[in-house]
Parts: sequence; structure tokens; C-alpha cells
Amino acid sequence: MTNIAILGFGTVGSGVYEVLTRNGANFCPDINIKHILDLRTFPDHPLADRVTADFDKILNDKKVSVVVETMGGTGAAYKFSLAALQAGKHVVTSNKACVDKYGEELERVAAENGVCYLYEASVGGGIPVIAPLKECFAGDKILRIAGILNGTTNYILTHMQTEGKALQDMVKVAQELGYAEADPHADLAGLDSARKISILAGIAHGRYISYESIPYVEGIEEVTLQDIRLAAEMGCVIRLIAKAVLVGEKLSISVAPHVVAATSMLNSVCEAFNAISVTGDCVGEVMFYGAGAGSLPTAAAVVGDIARVVTGSAKPAMPRKACEEGFIIAENDEEKFITLKNGKKYRYFE
Repeated sequence: MTNIAILGFGTVGSGVYEVLTRNGANFCPDINIKHILDLRTFPDHPLADRVTADFDKILNDKKVSVVVETMGGTGAAYKFSLAALQAGKHVVTSNKACVDKYGEELERVAAENGVCYLYEASVGGGIPVIAPLKECFAGDKILRIAGILNGTTNYILTHMQTEGKALQDMVKVAQELGYAEADPHADLAGLDSARKISILAGIAHGRYISYESIPYVEGIEEVTLQDIRLAAEMGCVIRLIAKAVLVGEKLSISVAPHVVAATSMLNSVCEAFNAISVTGDCVGEVMFYGAGAGSLPTAAAVVGDIARVVTGSAKPAMPRKACEEGFIIAENDEEKFITLKNGKKYRYFE
């Protein structure tokens, strides 16, 4: 039996319980949730007796081999993840902020202790893209990663077009539906997408890249209803695109709203869905598409990582290089632009 502990029993953490309850018997019936760390109590939950506010109880339990971190943030989540890895426990997380800020250290500590630090759910929710980048594309040279990595902004832009509502009106709707946080700045300003593309680019190119090193990050705050209508007249849509493009031996990374051509596969990505295009010099373009957020899609990705640990298919990460100065460049000479009839200039994605 594999005993696991879940840190944080909110949207994703409770989703992990539901996915394991619903489908665990299909792939690994011997997973047991032994502890749940949360400051709240859940008296009506079937696992109410396993809830604790004491992390040391989990850390010192030698029968717990996998710690599932779904707390979010970079404070306690980092501290607990580090301690678990140092204690020889595998850590699985959905926490993109922690992966972005501390991933280099946590993967190194995991390797030193012969365990895994896995974070498939940190990018793209339920879309499996990190494991394929690490494993399936290992024999290829990644020329470009580009995608719609934020479901909140994609939902807003989709409905600005279909309903003719202004951005701030759609932000309120997205908040009411639970797509947007009370403070949606990280989504609207492109910071969420920046964290995700930095994780993907770092994996693809064997380096640790922080979103803070991305030279150009622009969100959707300045996208107007008129812009969207003028793009639609050309058969195009406006989407927030995160890109990492190999230019010679350097990498150009950016996040910005793009006018997306009708011929692009990303043109049809609507609502809160995500899509990630990976282009290799041998395989060509491969598309990953699916639900980029939500309790069960994200939890399914977490459980997938748990299953990889349990079955032994996951291995400690190979060391990556630091991102030396000059590797990330600000300009890409092949960047294309388009000017709308109102004179506004956008990046163009084909």
C-alpha cells in the first residue's frame, strides 16, 4: 500500500480525493490517503478523522511516501515541500508559483535524496504536457512552444467577441462563474501565463528559467471591443499567447495578446480551454488541448503524477543548467505584426 498525504484540502486537494475515489481502483487500488493537512476541519467528510493542522505529524510518519502539495503560494508550500523531499518523500504539486520560484532547488534536493518532485498540474491543468516534454520529446530539438495558457483570459476574450461586452464587464462575469479570482491581476496582466511558459521553456531547453527573466510580458487590459471586432472582420481572433521561440542558440520568450490567423489551430480555442503547440525540428507541430483549470482536470493531472511514482515510471529529474545572462533575448527578428483599421498594432500568430 502507498500512503499519501495531501497538503491543502481546497479545490485541487479535495479534487484529488474525488479522482482517487472515482478512478483509483482502475490504475492503482493500493493508494491510501493517510493524512490531510488543513487549518480547517471537515466534520462531514468521510476522511474527517485524517485531517490535521500539524505538518510534523506527516513529516515524521515513515509510512507516508508521497506528499501532495496543493496549498498554493510560495511560503509554507515551499517549506513543507523542501522538508518532505529532505525526508525522502516524493512530492507532487499543482503549484506553479512554487515551481517557478523554487523548482531548481526542489528538483536538486529531490535528486539528492533519490525521490521525485513532479508538477504536471502546474501548467495546463489537466493537459499532459510536462511529462511529454521531458520524455517523449527527449530526442527532438524544440524550436517553438506557443499556447493559450490562461483559461480566465481566454474565457473573457471569447465572450467579448460572442457577446459584445467590454473587458471589465466580462471580468465581473468570469468572477461570478469562478473563472477569475477576486483580484484578477495575475491573469489579466499575463503573469500567470508568464510563469507557465517559463516552466515549459525551461524543461524544453534544459535550463531553469524564472518568469521574471522574460523580457516582454503584456496582458489583455488594453484589448478593446473594437479591436476584437476588427480582428473578426479579418477572420481572426485575439488571444493571449505565450511563446518561447528558439532563435539560433538563444531563446525569445514573450507573453502578449496576438491577432490569431484563421489558419492557426489556436484560432478555434475558446472559452476557458487551454492549448499548447510544441514544434520540434523532427516531429513538426504537436498540439495539446484541454481543460486548463478546474478541480477535477487539475486533480487528474496530480493523480497522474502520483500514479507515475507508484508504478515506478517517474525518475528523479536530470540536472538542468542555470539560465545564464544573454540566453533569453528581448527581440525576435521573425516576430510578425499586424495593424488593425483603428491603427492599433498587434503581434500576429499564424
